[in-house]
Amino acid sequence: MAFSVMFLVCTWAFTSLLIGFEIPSLPCVFPFLYEGKFYPSCTTDGSSKDISWCALTDNYDEKRLWKQCAVTEYGGNSGGKPCVFPFLYMSHVYYTCTAKSDRKGQFWCSTTGNYDKDKKWSYCADTRLDANYPTSPCVFPFIFENNLYSTCTIDGRSDGRLWCSISSNFDIEPMWVYCEPSDPAPCSFPFIYRNKSYYSCTTDGALYNQLWCATTPTYDNDSKWKSCSFQEYGGNSNGQPCVFPFNYKGDAVTTCIDEDEKNEKNGRFWCATTENFDVDMKWSFCADTRLNKKKDMESKEPCFFPFNYKKKVYSACTTDGTSGWKLWCSLTANYNTDHKWRFCEPSDLPSEDP
Repeated sequence: MAFSVMFLVCTWAFTSLLIGFEIPSLPCVFPFLYEGKFYPSCTTDGSSKDISWCALTDNYDEKRLWKQCAVTEYGGNSGGKPCVFPFLYMSHVYYTCTAKSDRKGQFWCSTTGNYDKDKKWSYCADTRLDANYPTSPCVFPFIFENNLYSTCTIDGRSDGRLWCSISSNFDIEPMWVYCEPSDPAPCSFPFIYRNKSYYSCTTDGALYNQLWCATTPTYDNDSKWKSCSFQEYGGNSNGQPCVFPFNYKGDAVTTCIDEDEKNEKNGRFWCATTENFDVDMKWSFCADTRLNKKKDMESKEPCFFPFNYKKKVYSACTTDGTSGWKLWCSLTANYNTDHKWRFCEPSDLPSEDP
């Protein structure tokens, strides 16, 4: 009787898989061979109802075993809660599902940002899996073009997307994965970690000296975090660096801002990548290392005189390089290399007293 029911289910779902057997409890095998073609992920080919399915062997043509692909996370000890990326497992950073330590070879994920601390997990949706996509953790530090990287980078890409190597030397073993969180929440400064307040990215913790930040005010409660980027990334300029000051809605802006097109603050800091955003409309998300809540709360750094700017030496505040009338100064001896500056205050201007 059980055989007859299974046969009817298979016949209803597939027109060309007339004698296939569905076994839901086993993991998909990718890639698999079906009608002489290799499939790296779930497919609807052969299904009369456009049902996504996968084979449970590497050669479906020989052993007609299959199952319907799960489109959401399931099982585990979290009741099938969705994956959270990145997550920390055995002190390694994962941006994809992993089969590590699963005896059946099924892919799983943490449902919090720190499996080592919370021990919560689900089996991954089968539709997340692809034979062409790596499932190993980031390796930090890694070598790329003879340079050492301790966090995700946009170098080597033209689209501004952050990535990491999953080998210690990308130049020898070019394997990589995108550093894309499941929730693109920004850093939340200040945040509390182990009962201490942090006002900027930190290397404290078990991330092999990788810079990170919490994305909520209290990491100790919810384990939500992200890797900090040293570089601008994303936006419609593909991660081009910030240009300060830039013109925005008629004002000269001197720092990263989180105001969106509706004049609402969404916490995702961005900058223009040309001097006039109102005209060019080009922008990137700001490097997380630019953001420092404590520094913003402290008194302003003093102007540095004299300073170099575009092959000229300045011994006083200037309006050169701006589209407005506001005076500015460099905070280091060479603005051309350091790009540190601020608008001048009355106290920065030379006294008229003899």
